[in-house]
Amino acid sequence: MLKNLLLTTTLLFSALVSAQSVLEVNLNPAPYSRDEARAQAVSLVLDRLTGGRAQDSWVQDEVQRELSRYLQSEPSGSGYNAVFNGDELLALLQGAELPFSLAPRPGVLVWFSKSGRARSEASRAWRQAAAAYQQPLLWPLWDLEEHMTLDPRALFKPQLLREASRRYGADYWLVVEQDKEGGRWQLFGSSQDQALLQGQLDSGTDAVTALMARLNRYWVGQQEQRLAPRPDNAAPEQALFAETDSPGVLTIVVSGLRQFSDSVRVEQQLRRLDGVEQAYVTESAGYQARYRLLVPGSRAVVLQALTEMTGLAVTGEREFSWSGMTSE
Repeated sequence: MLKNLLLTTTLLFSALVSAQSVLEVNLNPAPYSRDEARAQAVSLVLDRLTGGRAQDSWVQDEVQRELSRYLQSEPSGSGYNAVFNGDELLALLQGAELPFSLAPRPGVLVWFSKSGRARSEASRAWRQAAAAYQQPLLWPLWDLEEHMTLDPRALFKPQLLREASRRYGADYWLVVEQDKEGGRWQLFGSSQDQALLQGQLDSGTDAVTALMARLNRYWVGQQEQRLAPRPDNAAPEQALFAETDSPGVLTIVVSGLRQFSDSVRVEQQLRRLDGVEQAYVTESAGYQARYRLLVPGSRAVVLQALTEMTGLAVTGEREFSWSGMTSE
């Protein structure tokens, strides 16, 4: 009776964890700086969604710069909490042609042995790593029945693991052996005889977080979603023209922006030009966009830099055509 109650409680806990959205981030403890907390939350949510494929990309820069567009709310509570706008993030990932997954991560039963001793509950490091990737974990009871079936000092026996895992109704189970030098791990599925995934466990403090990130990347690959390609932007009904500039401002019009990602990449390159303090879109129509550049110094120097900008060709006075970047 008690065993059944414990099993039921464990499974209910797993269901609650898996119901959490990958768009919700909790950093606890949180960085002292709100800006640093937001930056960490952006990095984490993009890592979850894409399995790490958005790291060091222009997508990361775009979300950081236009945070008010992608951050839906910051609920109160312990640590720092953030809820991101799924529609806006997915439109961005689509423009970047990155795979992603919003699906809840499946529950995983963890058979964990540390220095030859079985563990039946998550340590702080495991709880934090699982929460970071919204990865629901089940922990076995390690009662007499399981100790008779499995040897914690030699866990990597697929058939015995399958038999021991069956009582929990788990679709996946993770076996981990850890010692002072690190360790190893394997992920199994109920419908496969061989390990789905395997690797070495580092000895550092972030070893479990790296393991959860590796599992997350696998789930994204298995559950990968891609939105239907958006049609290219058509010619505008009424063409845009460069405006009359006030002192310290340079307005340009760029054509050939077929996708949302094109306008973002142009804007990022414009901000990097010497002599440009800020750059942003003031109006868009079809495949054209009007950009306003804040130029505290020489406009002539900036105009010259525009003619040398990768992917940009001069088509008129303060008018340009975008052909795309040949490499990232």
